Formats: sequence, C-alpha cells, structure tokens
Amino acid sequence: MGQMDLITNTDNGDQQPSPTSEFPETKRFCEETEHKMAKRQNLGCFFVGSDGPRHRGNRLLSNSEQLPDTELPPEVEEGNIEYKLKLVNPNPSRLEHLVTQMKWRLREGQGEAVYEIGVCDNGRLAGLVREEMDASIETLRTMAKLADAECLVLKEFNVSENKDDTPSSPRGDIPPRPKVAWGTDTTTTSRPGEPRPRPQEPARKKEDEARDRFVCEVLIRRSQDEECMWTDLRVAMLGNVDAGKSTLCGVLTHGELDNGAGKARLNLFRHLHEIQSGHTSSISREILGFDKHGRMFNYENHSIESILDCSSKIVTFIDLAGSQKYLKTTVFGLTGHCPDYAALVVNSKQGLVGTFREHLGLTVALRVLSFVCITKIDGTAPATVRRCRTQIEGILRGPAVRRPALVVTSLSEAEEAALQIRERTPVFMVSAVTGDNLSLLHHFLSRLQPALSKEARSEALQAEPRFSVDGVLTLTGQGTIVTGLTTKGTIREEDTLLLGPFEDETYEEVTVASIQCNRLPRRLAKCGQSVSLGFRKLERTPRKGMILQSPTYESYCVKEFTAEIYILQHTSSSKLKIGFEATVFIDSIRQTVEIIHMEREITTGQKAKVKLKFVQYPDLISVGARLFFRNGRTKGMGTVTEITKIPSTVNRTFGTQPAIELIE
Repeated sequence: MGQMDLITNTDNGDQQPSPTSEFPETKRFCEETEHKMAKRQNLGCFFVGSDGPRHRGNRLLSNSEQLPDTELPPEVEEGNIEYKLKLVNPNPSRLEHLVTQMKWRLREGQGEAVYEIGVCDNGRLAGLVREEMDASIETLRTMAKLADAECLVLKEFNVSENKDDTPSSPRGDIPPRPKVAWGTDTTTTSRPGEPRPRPQEPARKKEDEARDRFVCEVLIRRSQDEECMWTDLRVAMLGNVDAGKSTLCGVLTHGELDNGAGKARLNLFRHLHEIQSGHTSSISREILGFDKHGRMFNYENHSIESILDCSSKIVTFIDLAGSQKYLKTTVFGLTGHCPDYAALVVNSKQGLVGTFREHLGLTVALRVLSFVCITKIDGTAPATVRRCRTQIEGILRGPAVRRPALVVTSLSEAEEAALQIRERTPVFMVSAVTGDNLSLLHHFLSRLQPALSKEARSEALQAEPRFSVDGVLTLTGQGTIVTGLTTKGTIREEDTLLLGPFEDETYEEVTVASIQCNRLPRRLAKCGQSVSLGFRKLERTPRKGMILQSPTYESYCVKEFTAEIYILQHTSSSKLKIGFEATVFIDSIRQTVEIIHMEREITTGQKAKVKLKFVQYPDLISVGARLFFRNGRTKGMGTVTEITKIPSTVNRTFGTQPAIELIE
C-alpha cells in the first residue's frame, strides 16, 4: 500500500495471529499460560451487533456527507478498515495475497470490512481516475468472491482540485448512491468487463472529467449461504484418569504427535491447575474438519476459519473429565452437549480400571453410541495389549451392552465400522507418540454420520427454532451471553424468541443480536450446531438449563413430573422411598429433585414409576426425555412419562446488547 505503488505495494495486516500456540514445557509457560490461551483464542473475541455495520474508529468517508478536508488518519494493522491506492490487474500471486488480507480484515471486523479505495497508507486522499477506479472495484469484487463475501459500494467522492462546487453536491463530490440492501450488487446493469454506469453529474467539459479523481468506500461482508453450512458431528471423550483422552484429542486436532510427556494435551486445557496436574477438570472443545472427499483439516496448517471454509463435516471433540470427583461435570457434558458418539479411551497398561465401566454405563443409559480407543500401545508389551483387548471384547459382548467388538486393523475395516456402529463397537489400538493406526481413526471419523437419521435431521431443521442453554457468561460492558445447542430449526440474527422459564414461571422476549459458532461470527445457527448468542437488552440473567424457543411453541413450565426409573446402583441397606432427593440430569438441566410419590420402594436392578418435583425452580421438559440421577453412590436412569404443565406469561422488552463467545 505504498503511496505511489500500484500493485506490488507491501500490505499491512497480512500476518494473521495463529489460532493456536505452542506450549513449551517450562515453568515460565505455566506462569504465562492464561495470557497465551487468550492470544490463541483471540479470533472472535469481539462481537458486533446486527443493527448495521459497526467499525473501529471514527474515520470512515461515509460518516458524514462532507468530504474530509485533506486526509484520513493513517492506516493501522488492526481493525477491519483497509486503505488501497489502486487494485489494477493484479497477477495471480498478488491476488492470492490480497484475498488472504481481505479474510484477515473480515475476521477483525467479525464478518465485515471496509475498503477505502484511492487512499494512501498515510491517509492522503490521492484519488483515482474513472478507469482506474472501475478496474479497482472489479478487482475488489473478484477478491470478495474468492473470500466468500459480498461487495457493496457505499459512497464515492470527487477529490479533484478543479471540481465544480455546486449546492446540490457538497464539496463537489458525486451525489450519494441510493440506499440498497446489504449484499446488493450496485452494478447489475453493467455486463462483466464493462465499466460501471456513472452517477448523474452536472454538465462538465470532457477535459475536466478526464482529470477528475475519485475515492471510494466499499463494504465487504461475508456471505452466509445456508447450503454451504457444514454437518456438525459431536464426539465425547470418556475414560479413566491418565487414559490419554486429552492427548489423543490434541493429536487429532493439531496434527502434532505427543512427546510422551503429555505435550499434546496442553492445547486443550483451560485452566492453570489442569496444566500443572495433567488432569482435565472442565469441558473443552476442539474441532477437526473433513471435506466431501475425506481430506482432513486441522490446526497444523489451517486456522479455525479455513477449517470451517474447507470442510463439509466438522467433528467437534468434547473433552470430559475422567476423575471420579468431576463425575457431575462429565454427566452434564453427556446430557447437556448431546454428543452423537462417545469415544471410550482405555490405557493399555492399566486396562479396565477406574471410571471406565461407569462411563460405559452412562453411554448405555443415555443411549449414546460409542467406540473404543486403546492408547499407549507404543510403550506396552503386546501381550498386555492383547489382554486389555480381550477384557474389552468380553464386556462389550455382555448383557449390558450387547454390541460385539469390531477390531479395526485396515482402512476397509474402518469403513465397515462406520457403517455398522449401531450393531457393533469399533475398537482402535493407537499411539499418540508414534502415530500408529491414527490414519485408521481419521478414516473412520471421516465416514461417520450423525446419530440422527437423515429424515429426523430434515424434520428438525424445518421446525421452528429451539435452543438449549448449557452455559452463561456475563461480562462487564458486554452483557450476558449464552452458549448451547440448536436442537430445532434455524436461528438468525434479529429473530425474536422467548427465553425461560425463569423462577417466577415467566418467559422473556429477546431479540438475537449476534451469533458465534466455533469462535467465528455467523448470521444463522442451524439445527445440530453448538453456538453462542448475544441478545438485545436482557433484563434478567438466564441460567443453565433454560430454553430459547420460537413464540409459536407453547409457553409453559414444569414443576412436577412422572418418570419410570431404573436403579443402576444403590449401596444403602434401605430401599429408595418417598422423600429421597438426588441430582437429575435432563438435557442441559441439572437440578435437585425429590420423590413425592412412588408405586413401591425399590433398590438396585428394580424399576418403578415415581413422581418427582423440582426442588429449586421450574424447568421446561417434555414427555419422552431421557434422565439420569445420582446421589452419592446411588445412580439410576429413566424416561419422563408424564408432565404437569404450568401456563407461563411472556415479558416483552427491547434494547441493544452485543455479545462475546464463551470459550471452552
């Protein structure tokens, strides 16, 4: 963007921050880890509202009807505003460089960027003649198409020294263009290759017109084609402590083998104490992409944005805790995040110890299909690995699971395993240090389809929107942001939905101001996608377990409900009876319930129909919902068979509130 350079100028802002950071195994890293994690997640840290473009700084040409006196402030590397003197006939290498720069500006502006054409790096309004301006705009349109964006000319000014000053055209600039909708092509009347039609101007001499120089402001906005959205597949990582869940997930998503000391797992940890102990205590997520040909895209050579752009299917790994003391968090990850599949990770040196059997029981109780990964085979004797595999095959054949093991040793078997996962349990023997058999796991994941059938997904997509809240974040100056799963329909910016139920059995009408998916801004969220939402003014703070739904749905809440339960484990000498309390997990709901009526007292291995009551506040549940409850060593599962509806009222409020994504 040199002042006199037409095409080969050096552009600022090309160096994009990597979406990931390396984690050196030093004490200094532990002290600086929170800062580096924040830097690693800096994409999507600022959210824009949906009431038109919002730009950093107050220095755009369109901020007023008057042309700036001589120049704009100098260009800065950060932000979504780019100065370009000329963009005339760039060569392919240069064009690729310009497209990369446009993607960076779009990312900085959360899907929107502003280009000032005819402006030097230092802000001087040099201007371009009509032919050069037309060629620059055409180049900009080509760049926008390659970046999957739309191009809209906002305003044009005449900066010639010999321009006529007329009352109808302040400071002699070209009259403002008519307002059009976002993304509308303002040059549709011209054919490709032809110059754009010129706005109406006062009659002037041809020699004066030839010397006219213009500056132009152009809005670039990322396209959101619904048919180009990816398929989201969620995989929960389960297993005992030190099984290698986080390490395996880190190797798959970052493409770098582990060093044998847990280096790969550091990419998934969210807290300093997790890094220091090496144990996961929270829910974290990472993504892995595949295109329609099965090619894999991870963080090794791609940013989050390029993974999403290149992929037709996104596998989201939900890394859960293996320790017994974090079982509540693990259960919530299985119920609230609604994974399609669960990866049961087993340490080949330890075998089936710790929480493995309990996690396997959870997948069976919640009807989550699973596959098994035997890890650390590089440092384990072959006889020990075979013994571990034999134990797994035995438990999978048992009456609790009844899905025989299918040991995968070739690509054809991996393909077969993806097709037969409902009847058989795939078993992989892998190493995160040497990379043994990781290609089989990659191929299996690329062929795996969502757990819901195509007909069920199509029906859910066509329904009215409904969103399950599994996380809430309140930031000073930013407001309240909710994260969760879109369970039905499609949510778009500016949609008016109902949020609730609140403690007083009411719903609040809210307007979606902004959407983020995988730390990047989006204009819509489709069924099956985990996203974060920012609202226009929100009077009350939501909580986990609430529902965001279309006003067409019935607004009600539930305080008491009937369920048919089965006791998985009960160590007390006394049976379950009226007055027993436990923590129940239903979708994203996690709340204490009390048994207020039951047909008979029961213990381990017995079923009964019971009536339950939420102890704290009402929630929204439906008939047929699966539930899991626990109190100490007592655990059970069941299905909701009947609900008592309490009619709810709707509070209607309006306002503006941007959002930021809750990083996990």
